[in-house]
This record gives sequence, C-alpha cells and structure tokens, in this order.
Amino acid sequence: MHIIRKIEFAGVAWAFAIALLVSSGFVASPTALAAQNRETPNVTFPGPSKREQQVMKNLSGQVVQAAPNDQKQGVAQAVVHLKNKKTSEVRTRIAGAEGRFVIRGLDRDTDYEVHAEFQGGVSDKKTVSSFDDRDEVLVTLELKPAN
Repeated sequence: MHIIRKIEFAGVAWAFAIALLVSSGFVASPTALAAQNRETPNVTFPGPSKREQQVMKNLSGQVVQAAPNDQKQGVAQAVVHLKNKKTSEVRTRIAGAEGRFVIRGLDRDTDYEVHAEFQGGVSDKKTVSSFDDRDEVLVTLELKPAN
C-alpha cells in the first residue's frame, strides 16, 4: 500500500518504486521478458495435470477387412463408434489412411464398447474395460461383409 501511494503522488517516487520492484524480483524487467520470449517463442498452455493424465487413457487401432490373398487390408474412411457404457454417449471417428484411428481422453473408470462400420459391413463389438490399466489401448476391428 505504501509503494502504491508513492506511485500515485510523485513522479520521482514512481520511478524509484518500479526500479525497486524490478531489482527485488517482484516484477520482471522488460529486458528479461524479451529474453524469455526469444527462448520460448510459441505460447504454450499448461498441459493436463499429472492427475488428469492418470485419469485418462487413449484408444487407437485399425479397421481391417479380409483381402483375396488371406491378408488383412486397412479400410480408410470406416466409421468407428465408441459407446460409454455408463452414460450411453457415443463418440464417432472416421478412420484415416490404412484404417487407423485414435480416440483420446477416455476415463479410466469407465467401460466402453467399440465397433466399426463401412459400406454395410460391421465389425464385432469389443469392450475397453476399466480394469485395463494401459495408457494406450490397441484394438483391431475386422469388418464382416454385408449380407
């Protein structure tokens, strides 16, 4: 409070108070701020906390179908559905190149059901269990031909 009053009433005291704050480390000097911005030019926001990282897991995998030579072939543009078994909320992703997909931010304490569809073909439903403690759960969803 005392420093603020000096800043308000006297120009000389104002300059002295600012210099005092900068030298004591309460306020960063413009030179220090410029140097910091040169070292880290991109603005970054805090990432998820350790607790949030422990609470979340990711699901990734591939949608495939049988090819004529008995090999599995990735299916680009397949639709992947992930159903939260607690809330019945459904999240949908479109598989990218080679049928690969990623769904991030799954709650570790929730069971999920995942399946894929493409041009009438449907995969079996697979369960992502809350008991699965892996950070990255991998699944392969094999499409069965449409009847």
